[in-house]
Amino acid sequence: MRFTTLLLLLVICFLFLAGASWGAANYRVADLLGAPPPKMGKSKTSFDYHGVAALPGHPRAWIFEYGPTAIPGASKVRIYVDPTAHILRTEPAQLAELLNTFHNRDN
Repeated sequence: MRFTTLLLLLVICFLFLAGASWGAANYRVADLLGAPPPKMGKSKTSFDYHGVAALPGHPRAWIFEYGPTAIPGASKVRIYVDPTAHILRTEPAQLAELLNTFHNRDN
């Protein structure tokens, strides 16, 4: 197999895995936000490949940022999700409770 063909296959595999990781992380965030999701304002999604310095152990993570939101007590929201779609942290830390209050749900 030629080197360029092998390199192209590796790039395609990487892109597929990155897309699948983002899709799973996005699904987890949407699940957390609930249905229908509140108005979240502007959104920004990034991946910190070098590790998130603000998290213990500096794991690699998708970072979903929103603001200003319609959630009382959370004008700006940041959600850290690892590549396998586990939520690592939310800012504010009590985001789940704020969302439950917003959606008028009982736990």
